[in-house]
Amino acid sequence: MQEKSHYKLFKAGKNWCTMMITLIAAAAGVSIASTTVHADTAATPTVQVEKATGTKDQQSNGKPDQEKQLGQGSVDTQNTNTNPSAKQQADVDYKTPVNNGYIDTVTTNAKDENSIEVNGWHATNQYKNGMDHYLIALNGDNNHELYRTKVETTYRPDVQKVYPKAPISGNGGFQATIPVNRLDNASFVRFVSRYTNSPVGEPNGGVDFWYPTIQTKAAYLDNFKVNGNNIEVSGWHADDQSVNKPAHFLILFDKSKNKEVARQETKVVASPDVAQNGYATIANANKSRFSAVFTINPAMLGDELTIVSRYSDNEKTGEGNRSDYWFNNNSLKIGKGKNAGYIDQLSVDAKDNKVIVSGWNANDDSAVLTNHYLILFDKTANHEVARQAVKTLASADVAQNGFGDVNNANQSRFNASFDITPAMIGHQLTVVSRYTNDAKGGEGTHSDYWYNQAAVPVYANQAGYLDQFSVSGANGQINVSGWHAADASSILNNHYLILFDKTANHEVARQNVKVTASADVAQNGFGNIANAGQSRFSTNFKVTPAMVGHQLVLVSRYSDDAKGGEGNHIDYWYNNAVNLNNNQAWLDNFNQNGNTITASGWHADDSSFINKHHFIILWDLSKGHEIGRKEVTNTTSPDINNVYGNVLGANNARFSVSFNIDGQYAHDAMQLISRYSNADNGEGNYSQNWLTNQYLNLYQNPSWMYQINYSQIQPTGPVGHNIGPGYEGIKTQLVKDRIGTGYQHNTYTTADAYRVMNVQRAHGLPATGWVDYNTWVALGLPADQWNSIDSYVAPLGAGAGSSRQDHIEAMIRQAYQYMGKPWLAGCSSSPAYGVDCSGLVMQALYAGGINPTSCSSIYHGFPGNEWNSRNLFTDPHFMNVSYGDRQRGDLVFYYQPGTHTIWHVAIYLGNNQVIESWPPRVMVQPIVNGQRNVIAGIRRVFA
Repeated sequence: MQEKSHYKLFKAGKNWCTMMITLIAAAAGVSIASTTVHADTAATPTVQVEKATGTKDQQSNGKPDQEKQLGQGSVDTQNTNTNPSAKQQADVDYKTPVNNGYIDTVTTNAKDENSIEVNGWHATNQYKNGMDHYLIALNGDNNHELYRTKVETTYRPDVQKVYPKAPISGNGGFQATIPVNRLDNASFVRFVSRYTNSPVGEPNGGVDFWYPTIQTKAAYLDNFKVNGNNIEVSGWHADDQSVNKPAHFLILFDKSKNKEVARQETKVVASPDVAQNGYATIANANKSRFSAVFTINPAMLGDELTIVSRYSDNEKTGEGNRSDYWFNNNSLKIGKGKNAGYIDQLSVDAKDNKVIVSGWNANDDSAVLTNHYLILFDKTANHEVARQAVKTLASADVAQNGFGDVNNANQSRFNASFDITPAMIGHQLTVVSRYTNDAKGGEGTHSDYWYNQAAVPVYANQAGYLDQFSVSGANGQINVSGWHAADASSILNNHYLILFDKTANHEVARQNVKVTASADVAQNGFGNIANAGQSRFSTNFKVTPAMVGHQLVLVSRYSDDAKGGEGNHIDYWYNNAVNLNNNQAWLDNFNQNGNTITASGWHADDSSFINKHHFIILWDLSKGHEIGRKEVTNTTSPDINNVYGNVLGANNARFSVSFNIDGQYAHDAMQLISRYSNADNGEGNYSQNWLTNQYLNLYQNPSWMYQINYSQIQPTGPVGHNIGPGYEGIKTQLVKDRIGTGYQHNTYTTADAYRVMNVQRAHGLPATGWVDYNTWVALGLPADQWNSIDSYVAPLGAGAGSSRQDHIEAMIRQAYQYMGKPWLAGCSSSPAYGVDCSGLVMQALYAGGINPTSCSSIYHGFPGNEWNSRNLFTDPHFMNVSYGDRQRGDLVFYYQPGTHTIWHVAIYLGNNQVIESWPPRVMVQPIVNGQRNVIAGIRRVFA
């Protein structure tokens, strides 16, 4: 346990010296070098000195046994007789154990202030005549030897009194001189007195006495932190050597680079608390406090720094003789690379036309980039629109909430406002916080923080509606009316309507249109928009030839350009569109009398606006070529205009015509074409309509039978329908294959639904058990099949002008497309999949031009449609013929054996053969066989 020592001071010349235990002036425990040594080359011992080793019979408390006779400060130091024989008693006692000693003073050598003088005594019963007496100085922290010297004996009668029979007591007084530079800047020093027979002071007989450790310096850092671009330091350093080293310096040392980076001479100030709290024995404990501020420079970023407190006799540089205290246990890592921020507010103040910004940005680089700017950045236009130099404010909350390791976390808040300019209207703005070394413009070396998570639209709040956007065919103009409310209108005062050609992708017309009162807009949900009460408009645009055939849309614009509507602006694009590519026609009459053919009807076509020649063309379907054309003059058609008033020329669209044909064409199938052309011969650029509602001499069933379609039949039923319990069809089969029940009958069961529910749960879908599009995809089935399976209808195999036999062959060709495909209940889709018997017949009928209303390929898989063969059998639009009159292309129906229930249908090929779908596949079979041997009837499709 370290013992505190009491002391008193006396004045020696100009230096204060510490009496008793304390080291002062050029005191023990500090390293003094005569050469110049900088803090970045702090010396370390190069030789490991062994601990002084002798016998340590007694660890003394530093006082003689009889304290009343020999107390501190009571030693007679005037008698310096060095003749031991004159003072030593004759009756020496070598048996009674004695080994005690005391250090009386450690003072500056009066002759040499670079050395210290140590006075004390050592009495022991283990001394033998002729032994040498050495004093050894140890580093008090690790007991490494620093210096040893033979002492000068001084006689101590007071000690002699206490230990009269010890072999050495009065003659155990000593004085020793120790160079301060040999004490290696130690904060604690310990002395050892040694009696030995060794001429160099090594242990050899005799004994050692270890004196208590003496503290020579102490220090503490109260504060060592970054504040802005400064490092703040405060603390205290009490040091005996401050007595003759009056200059105090603080050195900022870079531990990462192992070199000094800055130093300051710093005055020490009063520190009574240091003296009062255990350090009163150190010379300047009452005046040892310091504080300083260092400026951070770029070279320090990312490095670990510490502080060295130095007392020096060189007031100019802090070199020369000095005593350092390294605060190695205190270090400061100057941040590098950490950059954090948050936007608390980024909003538009419409009243004052301002963008309001507040938040914080803590950035390590702010330590050297000391100028802070806020930059307003236009994300839409991808460029800066404004910047300001903005002072950062206190932000203790930032430092306390996870960002305390960032240099300026305590001073990182900001707030600012920017004026809104027309160029910002309708754009997305964000903020960039910048620390820079450029105080004038915010450029130079800088570090930015982009608040990408925060963006504000500037006056982007707008709404609009078109009450009218239509073509007046009779007048050749486009009529427009509606409203457009926009916050931006408060600074963009000019309103324009722009007609835009989507087909050609460019503007075709614009007008400056005043907005009028619109109280209804403000009252119906749009009152939060600036001009909602003044936002209505109406106008019309003349149709030009360049617009014909194109699709047009409308754009409403508010602009700061009163002359042309450009400049800064905000647009509202309406979803409404007008099309100038309409083409409608109809035949009222189409008759033949011998070789004379007459016709009348109408043709309203937008292209008539630019194609002024109207031709009617007679087309021979049987031979596949034109046999005549005539230019006609249109007549008024108000009735057509009432229905098709949006078509240019609909008010003047009627025609009538007659043709005299050659006898060779008299019995051919005929069709009319109505054509508008820009050439007087009907060629050039033209738009035409094949009139399909009437034909001449065209093969057709009687009116009570299904009429033959000469245009593609469209699917009947919900394309993209869902699947649930009881459903059959291709979709059902594919789903069952995916869930592992495809080997069962092709019907979606409740058990299937439970399996599907597991898939739905696994994919985060509602567990309904019904298969919708999302479930279909989750099952891994191709997305495009969801609609394509339902929408398939066999293409027409026989066109206009085809004969009865052509239609029959088209029907049979389609059936053969399914040859070898599996029989699947409820299926009727493309030849890529299987079909059942009625599903095969339906697709064959579609190819022949027949669209039966008694069944459809889509509904065929729905519950309740399992027996569409029965619906086809009872359908009154097929002709009932006898078995003996059967012909190729007829439908053959079968009873279930033993009943009169229809259970199968096939297509007759002739020669007593049919093509049919019967488990397991589509095949050609005899009309009667072992399984299907009861024919219920024959139905004819084409009369």
